[in-house]
Order: sequence, then C-alpha cells, then structure tokens
Amino acid sequence: MTKGVRAAPFPRTVAFFRRHPVLLFLCFTPGIPEYLSGSTPVAALVYAPGGFLLFLALNLGLYGPGVLLVREAFVRWRPGWAGVLLLGAAYGLLEEGTALSTMFNPHASVVGTLGSYGRFAGVNWVWSVGVLGVHIVLSVGLPILLLGLALPETRGRPLLSNRQIPLALVVYALDIGVLVFATGYWRTAPWLLVSAVVLAGILYAVTRRLPHGTLDPVNPGPRLASGWFFGLGIAFYPILLLVPGLGNTASLWPPTTIAVELLLSGTLFLFVRRSVGRGGSEAALTMLALGALVPIVMVGLATQLFLPVVLVPDVLFGLFFYALWARYRPGSTAAPAPAA
Repeated sequence: MTKGVRAAPFPRTVAFFRRHPVLLFLCFTPGIPEYLSGSTPVAALVYAPGGFLLFLALNLGLYGPGVLLVREAFVRWRPGWAGVLLLGAAYGLLEEGTALSTMFNPHASVVGTLGSYGRFAGVNWVWSVGVLGVHIVLSVGLPILLLGLALPETRGRPLLSNRQIPLALVVYALDIGVLVFATGYWRTAPWLLVSAVVLAGILYAVTRRLPHGTLDPVNPGPRLASGWFFGLGIAFYPILLLVPGLGNTASLWPPTTIAVELLLSGTLFLFVRRSVGRGGSEAALTMLALGALVPIVMVGLATQLFLPVVLVPDVLFGLFFYALWARYRPGSTAAPAPAA
C-alpha cells in the first residue's frame, strides 16, 4: 500500500477483484447504463427470469468486449480525455447505430417522441446526439474511471492480452449480429448501417493518431473542493434529458436544440477539465462520478417502484462509493489520479 493511503474497506472483496479486474469492469458496464438506469429492468429477474438472463447474456456480450476493447485502445494508445470522447462515440455508434438501430428507428420505445422531432434523412438526430453522450460518459468514461479508482494498479495497464483481443472482437461482432437479427422489426437502409460502422472506424483511426494526453487536465491539482464536483456530476444527465424534451415541447428548430445540448455539455466538460487536476484528484473524481450516477439511480428506481429489486444494485453501488470515499476522502495521500 502506498504510504499515507488509507486501507480500503472490504479487503476480501478488494482482493478478489484484484485477481479478477475484468469482473469488476463488467459490474460497471453494463451495470451502470443498463441496470442502474432501468434500461434493462432488474425487476425482470422476479417476473421473467428467463428473459432477464437472456438480456444479461446479450448485454454482457455487447458491453463486455465492446467497452473492454475501447479501454484497451485508451490505455495502449494513451490519447487522453479526447480518446474517451471519440472512442465512446464510436462505441455508441456501433451499439445504437447497428446493434439496436435506435438512431434510425423512429418507433423504438426508448426513442419516444424524439423519433419524430429532429428526424431527417432517416436519422433521429436529436436522439442520436443525446444517446452518444450517454455512452461516452456512462458506458465508457465512468467504467474506466471507476476501475482506476477501485484498483489503482490497473491504471494504464491492459486487461486483455494480444491473443484475447481477436476473441473479444469476435464475441462483440457476433453479439451485434444477434441483436441486429433480434431487432430486425425495423428495416434500416443498408447505407445507414454502413455509415455508422465507417464513422466508428474513422473515430478509432483519429484516436490512434492523437498526441498523448490530448485534452487531459491542465492544472497540477484540483481547483475546487470535492463537494463542487458532486454538483458538476449531477449536471450531466439533466442536460441530455431536459434539453431535447424542452426543445420538443417548445417546437424549437431541431438544430438549435442540438446546438444548445452540445454547448452546455461541452462547457461542462471543459469546466471539469480545468477544475480537476493531473494528480491528487481521487476525492474530486469520486464525487464527480457519484454525482453523475445519482440522477441515473433515481430514474432507475422511479421506473421500477412497483417491484424495487433495483435497490439491491443501488445498495451495492452505494457501498462501493462508501469504500472509495473512505479511501480517498480529503486528508489521505493517494497515488496519481487516473486519466479518465
């Protein structure tokens, strides 16, 4: 243990995940974007256990290898926070553009009224911008960040060997194929599917060529108290949730809604980048992540109050953040903060 760092609570659990870091990573994704949010109801484990297990397998086959491959590119290429933005968007394009086609299907249940508001040339543009932001932060950014906080020894270290990467690619591609078949009730124009794949490939290629540490924090240490980062984290999800809804209600020109959403989320990102530090920011990043998750947890609980089984993962994540805060709260000396 690093000198001056508090010992982490639950040492046996920590020791287990140190031996199996991929398992912990899989708790974060698909755990956060699917199960904490209620996108995949945890309550289905009670009233439809077979369906729940089927969707669990599909989610693990999609998020598991998909986001692991993103993390491999991130730690091997070291593109900095810019890499999280580009690789997260690439992952979102492959999931929402090919596997699920919510970017193109105006009748998808999760899209709702955004299937008609902001739709042009076969693309749900307002929805697409928001859902890519969700994947950048919830599917990719937070899991990478939380793994580095929970298991500092994994920071900058690949989790997959060179031989395992092709296997992950095969599992990922097969899972996307199964989901394309399963969601084939909406026939998407082939050129749209190809465009999503090509654009994702371009984002990977651009990331590969970024200078190391692009858009990483510019200050040596955090410039705000940890509590302020909790508020910054909370601001993320309402921007992506409320701006499209208000734009639709007010019948704003869809490009205006998209511009406002990008402006607000971009401003939030740049402010966090300038406020957090290159080192000694564990407490700040812990509170930032917690703040980003609170609205997600509240939405997931609100949609499953009829059978609140989701309280189980909610409590587990609460204990996880308790352990992080016990280790990193101000006053402890920690290892350098993770890059994302």
